[in-house]
Amino acid sequence: MKKKLDYLIVGQGLAGSFLAFQLLQENKSFMIVDKGLSFSSSHIAAGIINPLVLRRYTKTWRAEEFLEYNEGFYDKIHSFLSKKYHFKLPIKKLISSKEEEMFWHQRLKKEDLSDFIEPELKNGEDLISIKKHFKYGNVKQTSWLNISAFLEDFRKYLNSNQLLVEEEFEYTLLKNQQYKAIEFEKIIFCEGSKAKNNPFFPTNAFSLNKGQLMTIKSESLQSKDILKKKVFVLPIKGNEYKIGATYSWKWNQTCDKGNHEVETEKTEQLKDMFNEIFEGEYTIKNIEAGVRPAVKDRRPLIGKHPKKEHIYFFNGMGSKGCFMAPLLSKEFTNYLEKSQELTPDVNIQRYFLS
Repeated sequence: MKKKLDYLIVGQGLAGSFLAFQLLQENKSFMIVDKGLSFSSSHIAAGIINPLVLRRYTKTWRAEEFLEYNEGFYDKIHSFLSKKYHFKLPIKKLISSKEEEMFWHQRLKKEDLSDFIEPELKNGEDLISIKKHFKYGNVKQTSWLNISAFLEDFRKYLNSNQLLVEEEFEYTLLKNQQYKAIEFEKIIFCEGSKAKNNPFFPTNAFSLNKGQLMTIKSESLQSKDILKKKVFVLPIKGNEYKIGATYSWKWNQTCDKGNHEVETEKTEQLKDMFNEIFEGEYTIKNIEAGVRPAVKDRRPLIGKHPKKEHIYFFNGMGSKGCFMAPLLSKEFTNYLEKSQELTPDVNIQRYFLS
């Protein structure tokens, strides 16, 4: 007789993969159901880890806790898959006016940001092919996760160990603690924005927004650090860079195809914002679009269905998944296995009860 699994996970994006990795550390049995769509938001996401909201120069929620946990977590990932995916990478915040300079110094004085930004602004003469009127400030404790490489390699591990069912999940075939021939103790939905089609998911939780970014090649840019103004410029390999990202709250959400369709208007917007800072030549290699699983109150959606004891959710990381999901996946695992309480600000019950 086949043994019942501890967990069935739906979705192998960043949230589902990190959760599966935590369950591996706990020696728990699981299976993941995921079709493997290359245009999912996890695959398209840039993977920049930044503890600050640079528009306002404020620390993000639980910044110190996430930073402290992440380093050890990513080291474990590197060791497990015998490959490095997480790289320390500074951000240079571009400053173009006296008002922006004043705001930089005001925020540094008002907030305790000395661990995150260097107080002195620098002239931009060392920024090759960046327009000469810019100064910049250095943002510290920032990094980059090569998300697509990690997800691809972790998927290979899952496949080689018969832990992955490569298909679209069919909700109508879920019967209590069984899906098709798979029996399990608990099912965890980690579907990102696709949860809008999940009949068990709270309909009032998401504030989905669509983002677009482009990959360029440029011999003249030559930046080894992340640049940030209206757009980010992320060096990924050789002379290739990701430029992003746009935000859109209006598109045809009833059509899943529309979620990954590139919009000409947003492409032009990206190019215009990049051209405001860059004066060299470049070619566009690729343009991608995806939907961020953003939540109305900007907090993750974690926990149990109020009426179905075996149904759980790990979702709502938005654009901060590679920053928040490592520690949150550990806390969720402790909730599942050790009955440790979730904090109210992440508990999905807040939307089922509203």
